Amino acid sequence: MEDSTQEASLEKILELLEHQAGVRWGEDYAEQHRELLSQAADYISNIGNNLPETETEPGFFHNEARI
Repeated sequence: MEDSTQEASLEKILELLEHQAGVRWGEDYAEQHRELLSQAADYISNIGNNLPETETEPGFFHNEARI
């Protein structure tokens, strides 16, 4: 089992996206849309590696208006 704290590897994410695209829509689709899959992998990697701290609250909970 992979360590959940391990940073998401861009190459691993791209490999998984290409495999899934190949299975779902065919290898030709995956090859034709490699740039799009690469961009999606980059977004997923950036989000996965930059999660907020577990103690961070979303700002909408800090409502100063009292009823």
